[in-house]
Amino acid sequence: MMNNKLYKKLVIAMMITTISAVAAASAADTTVSVRPVDLAQAESIQARAKAEQQEIKAEKAQQRKAARAEAKAKKAADAVRPVDITPELREELAQKIADDAAKSAEKAADKRAKNQEIDPVIVVGRVPTNGTVDLNLPKTVQMALDYNRDIKNSQYALKKAEYAINQAQAGKKPTVDYNFGAQRSRATDAATYSRAASLMGSANSISNAFSNGISVNIPLYTGGLVEGQIDVAKLGKTNAQEEILRVEQATKYSAIEGYYGLLAYQELQGVYHEAVDNLQGHLDNVQAQYNVGTKAKVDVLSSDVSLANAKTTAITADNNVAIAESNLNNILGLPLETKLNLADHQLPFDTYNISLQEAMDYAMKYRPEVLQAAIAVQEAERSIDIADAGNKPTVAITGGNDWADNTFPGIDANKRSWKVAAGVTYNFYDGGATKAKVNQAKQDLLVARETEQKTRESVQLQVKQAYLNIRSAAQKVEETQTVVDQARENYRIQNIRYQAGVGINLDVLDAQLSLNQAQVNHIQALYDYNVGIAKLEQVMGVDVESGVIHPSLTATTYRG
Repeated sequence: MMNNKLYKKLVIAMMITTISAVAAASAADTTVSVRPVDLAQAESIQARAKAEQQEIKAEKAQQRKAARAEAKAKKAADAVRPVDITPELREELAQKIADDAAKSAEKAADKRAKNQEIDPVIVVGRVPTNGTVDLNLPKTVQMALDYNRDIKNSQYALKKAEYAINQAQAGKKPTVDYNFGAQRSRATDAATYSRAASLMGSANSISNAFSNGISVNIPLYTGGLVEGQIDVAKLGKTNAQEEILRVEQATKYSAIEGYYGLLAYQELQGVYHEAVDNLQGHLDNVQAQYNVGTKAKVDVLSSDVSLANAKTTAITADNNVAIAESNLNNILGLPLETKLNLADHQLPFDTYNISLQEAMDYAMKYRPEVLQAAIAVQEAERSIDIADAGNKPTVAITGGNDWADNTFPGIDANKRSWKVAAGVTYNFYDGGATKAKVNQAKQDLLVARETEQKTRESVQLQVKQAYLNIRSAAQKVEETQTVVDQARENYRIQNIRYQAGVGINLDVLDAQLSLNQAQVNHIQALYDYNVGIAKLEQVMGVDVESGVIHPSLTATTYRG
């Protein structure tokens, strides 16, 4: 039997020969001999056709695979994608929230007006928009303390802590309960119906029942539970008081930082505008000399470029002043457009004498966070006693009066009962729950003690960093002041030399840049020094009202 592959090759060769012959006969009248195609050529054509078919199949398979993957991904995305909130729906929701808030505010305002109460929440806008406020440092600090919302929230927390003490103390006081019950019923059972009819003299099976009761419970001993809760509540009040001091100190620091920040940017603004004036005058001089042929064009161009750069820097300085002013307005609760007139025009450089050890000792004694950490330890200790109260008995006296009648209000004196009882409750076994609570409380104590030590170490680090920062800043202030004096003299000399024709333009421009940088460094050092003192006082826990660090110290007190 002929091989299938060979048979296919012969068929293909015959087809190619026939097609070639027909094409040649139609192209010319002359007879042309047809050259048969060999088997090797037929095999090559077949191989190419097969390869093309395989490529087409592979491409289609890849397309089908990609389509399936895309459909799967789309299905997954649709499954996890939340419901889209359209802009219309969001606008509707926002409007509803605004309307509800307005209604609530109106109700609250009406209630305050009726009770002649003042809204305790300070609203931003205590001065007219675009108004002007004169400020010095003490006034800035006081306004911040009066306005700050965090301080007010901490004051609310203190009142809440006081109420918590009242709640805990109520656990030692008697409780009086009253109960009233009313019932209307009808007998549906035949036998019950007959009995009711015979007893009441009527065939009506509907009956009423009213009950009144009053009971008194007097706790005599709770195993130390109530006493422990009272102690924890009192510690919570002390913690809330320290939190007020902490927030006040942070607020004071923010106010000082904002005040000195605005003052520093105003000084920088003056420096850069002075540079513009200097360079403008220099350019005018160079241009005049160039016009008469004594200076080169390159001097005019370089001076013009320096002036343009100085103007750009001055614009940035103006913007920084505006931002610093808005920031301070925000701290003080004033409209952002309020103009602030600062009493100071230069950053001060007052002596601040205190040793590192004195600062450390003061912080360990008065820093609110240190005291709060110590309070947390005491709370954890009392929590152990509270948990251990579950292992102790409780003693209480109870008494009461009860009335029951079928007519309202059900207080017939002839249908009354009373009781007086004394009881002792002791939990012999609770599955280990009390023991677990005690063990948890002991672990909380360990955490509190570790946290206290961590807090003390952190405060010591903060004090040392702040102390070293102000010492470094003080040295920079003195050094940069010397540099400023030298740079100013150098600029004066270089300007004279250039006008006399013995200096070059580049020296004048470099001298102006050096003067600018020296002034910037000096202002930065003064800012770091003054803000650094405020930071040191904050991390020490200095009182915001008196500002006195310690009676025995001669250190600078709060400066105005």
